[in-house]
Amino acid sequence: MKKKLIVTFLLLFSFLVTGCQMKEEIEPVHLSFIHGWGGTLRAHSIMQEIYDDFDAQNDDIILSSQPSSDSSIAVEKANDMLALDEMPNIVSTNGQSFYVENAAKRGKLLNLMNYLRQDSELMSQIHPSVLSVWTNTDGSLYTLPDALEVMGYWYNEKYFIEAGIVDENGEAALPGTWEEFFEVCEKLEQWNRTSGMLESVYALENVQVVENLLLARLGGENKAGLLMATNQPETYDTEEFRKVILDFSRIYQYSKNTDSLENARQYFIEGTTAIYFNGVWESEVIQSSSRSNEIAYANYPTNYGMQLSYVSPSSGYVVYDSPDERENEAAIRFLKYILSQEIQTRLAAETGQAPSNPKVDNQVIAEQYPVLGNALETAHRAEIQLKTITSVWSSEAIDIISASIEKACKDPAELEKMIQSLETAHK
Repeated sequence: MKKKLIVTFLLLFSFLVTGCQMKEEIEPVHLSFIHGWGGTLRAHSIMQEIYDDFDAQNDDIILSSQPSSDSSIAVEKANDMLALDEMPNIVSTNGQSFYVENAAKRGKLLNLMNYLRQDSELMSQIHPSVLSVWTNTDGSLYTLPDALEVMGYWYNEKYFIEAGIVDENGEAALPGTWEEFFEVCEKLEQWNRTSGMLESVYALENVQVVENLLLARLGGENKAGLLMATNQPETYDTEEFRKVILDFSRIYQYSKNTDSLENARQYFIEGTTAIYFNGVWESEVIQSSSRSNEIAYANYPTNYGMQLSYVSPSSGYVVYDSPDERENEAAIRFLKYILSQEIQTRLAAETGQAPSNPKVDNQVIAEQYPVLGNALETAHRAEIQLKTITSVWSSEAIDIISASIEKACKDPAELEKMIQSLETAHK
């Protein structure tokens, strides 16, 4: 009798263990995900649909999203969690690289390079510039963006033509040098004295000055300036840097200062400015505006006969290095989904972003989204393609310049103070 009871007990125990194992095998992986979106509400909604589609297509994964309409708020929320030594499985930094630095210092981030080396398909979905910018000296890689930052400037072709800024065919003529750029600004101001169409040639807020214009102007000065614009400078105490900073007094001369990028965009869309400094992602707003047929995209000029554009990978998704390998593999599957040609084409066609996957056909984008397709084609034609300042210069340098450039460009004494501060921070 005892033997029967023991056998029965063992069978029941074996059944329970086997049942638990089966249950564990089919238990979905839970991924926590914090994200925001820096564009329009429509773009935010589309990205949420893309994320929800991943959740629906993967029965063995539950993606628990914590969305925010403002990417800054989302990343700050994730950063607050770091202070408590916590991190969600996935965070979309959306260009806010400070979070990558903070999480890496705490040893929280999964080394994505280990997975790329094992998956040739995933590796083929990564733009070469992502690897060149974000691969660390020890070979580790902690972030992958779903879009590239492609930036030049937008301009109103109709206003250019009416102001007499035309070529031999009567079409809008773009400046080939920075001196010609200021001549264009002067002609637009003269035209405005009779037309009364503009409040100013363009509107500027501080982010545009530092992140859109500074390296484009520096890189377009001469080859020495280009070298400074493509690497962390050994010194800021150079003739090129001084000349370019002082030249910003001329840039401000044609500007209406504004406290937000949204206002700068609105002035341009409404037709009260003729030039708007921002990236190709603005094509979503531009294509849906009543002035879309008047607006075109341009690369920056240089003083040595080449065109210049930003084609740069900002920080993107980061993954928590979970002790549960199933969570890590599920997060990698999410990244592979986001970077697939299908989703990258959808992201471009529906949100106006420049795809990060180099295999996406721009002709397909142009057919679905002409404004974006034409802008991307123009940007990629530029002989010089810069990384954004947040990818090549230190955050300390960017903060110093942001706080002092408007004074420094108008006062040589303030310029010397700024350079001294940059030199001190660099040591």
